[in-house]
Amino acid sequence: MVETAPHTLSVYDAHLRELIRRVEDMGASARAQLARLLAAVRHGDGEEFAAVIAADDRIDAQRGDIDREALELIARLQPVARDLRVIVAAQRVSRELERIGDHVKRMAKRLREQHLPLPAEIVGRLLWIGGQAQTLLAQAVEAFVGADASASERAWLDDAELDRMYHGLIGELLARMREAPEWIETGVSLVTVAKSLERIGDHATNIAEEARFVVSGELPPLHRSV
Repeated sequence: MVETAPHTLSVYDAHLRELIRRVEDMGASARAQLARLLAAVRHGDGEEFAAVIAADDRIDAQRGDIDREALELIARLQPVARDLRVIVAAQRVSRELERIGDHVKRMAKRLREQHLPLPAEIVGRLLWIGGQAQTLLAQAVEAFVGADASASERAWLDDAELDRMYHGLIGELLARMREAPEWIETGVSLVTVAKSLERIGDHATNIAEEARFVVSGELPPLHRSV
């Protein structure tokens, strides 16, 4: 768990712990939403895609709760040093998690609209990349909660592997579209899905960078995701 500076007001420490817990819970919601999407891809379950879309409301609400909690802490208790960094980082992490939820929702909408059955090898590649994104997200949230400053370097390496998988899938999709024009509409949708999975890796890497910011005060590099 992220350590906070000692305070005479135990209520202050309790509020900070609650803020961190909220971020951890939001991370769990984002991971669950992504896991549900991957299960829907595996089974081609249209109803499950609809459930994934609906689940995004919870993630949006969690971000709102974190923002309110953070602003209240800043206004009432005027934190400084590491405690202030925890609050600022918690808000930024919640923003990254919200964007991850948006990407998952977008993928579910795209995949639910597919009319052609997806080839097994394409499904396999999507699940492979999605599994890597899922692992990276879990590790990033754990790094933030545990204030693991070294995790950012591991996240960059893992994200590079995810990028390699992504580019491989894009190459295969483009080849299929060239060979079978009737597959172009589906291929374009799957390119969008693959890009969202790649973006999730970027957002997860940004989350891991926030752990280093909390510990050292070193500003994260310019975030790569939009």
